[in-house]
Amino acid sequence: MIFMPSLVMAGGTHKHSHDGAKFSVGEPGKGSPDRQVKVSMLDTMRFVFEPELNSLRHGEMIEFVVTNDGVIKHEFSIGNAEDQVKHAEMMRKMPNMDHQDPNTVSLAAGETARLSWRFMGDDTVVFACNIPGHFEAGMKHVMPINAAAGD
Repeated sequence: MIFMPSLVMAGGTHKHSHDGAKFSVGEPGKGSPDRQVKVSMLDTMRFVFEPELNSLRHGEMIEFVVTNDGVIKHEFSIGNAEDQVKHAEMMRKMPNMDHQDPNTVSLAAGETARLSWRFMGDDTVVFACNIPGHFEAGMKHVMPINAAAGD
């Protein structure tokens, strides 16, 4: 047990930036969104989308209003499957990492953040909470990006 507290202390609260980074499923949204979707993060390890998130279109910008309606910390991250695997590994190494990045927000109980995202390409988007154990317990939502009407 001596090693574990050292690991947790070494992880600390770590904030970092992805300025200039390339993202797999789009880019940070700028300007007026095409629609707004509220996301409730629950301690039952679920995301609840209002209205229901049942489609994503290439070029569409969505403003996500993300609220942690639980009592434990949660994360909302946008990426593809490969991005989420890499992010989960990083979170296992630094479990207290705190994100306020273009594609990821970490929120304590009761907090709300806005995240605007323009979906690009034809990949499958994985919305995930990568706090250790949360994704594995079902805190994810998977959705393909479809071609925009007229493409």
